[in-house]
Amino acid sequence: MKLQRFLASRAGKRFYNLAYCWGACLVILGAVFKIAHMPYDNLFLMIGLFTEVFIFFISGFDVQASEYKWEKVFPQLHEGDNTASDTPDIPDPSGKLAARYAEQMERLDKNIKQLNVTYEAQIKKVSTCSSSINPEVFASLEAETLRLTEQVKLLNKQYSRMLEAMNVGNNSNK
Repeated sequence: MKLQRFLASRAGKRFYNLAYCWGACLVILGAVFKIAHMPYDNLFLMIGLFTEVFIFFISGFDVQASEYKWEKVFPQLHEGDNTASDTPDIPDPSGKLAARYAEQMERLDKNIKQLNVTYEAQIKKVSTCSSSINPEVFASLEAETLRLTEQVKLLNKQYSRMLEAMNVGNNSNK
């Protein structure tokens, strides 16, 4: 059929994609217009829906995608073959990859254990510091600081009076 050949061609696929997208856009636009009670809402909705009907009609003439033979790429997919494993079979005649893998895993395990030891030590230090802090000490320290501040203010007042008295005496001598 000519329609089937056209849909299988590049131009046919572009047309199909364009018509499908435009139809969907018009349906959505019509629905938005309908919800908002805007003018031409029925027109947009009907044009979009008829476009979608047309697209679904001609999609029946579209050529099916060819099926791939995945078992050629992945031999584990052969039916009746129960030897499929989670890890691919990588040829390693000398065993170097396996030894390197085991070495890396041991190093990772060692690093994780060191991190756990450090983490536990930090938790112990924080807990001992937090238990040694006494809230009453902070309350008395705050009270002492306030008292010291008041005394410094009084001392500043006395010094300012003394300076004024000295300046008055110096100004009268001149």
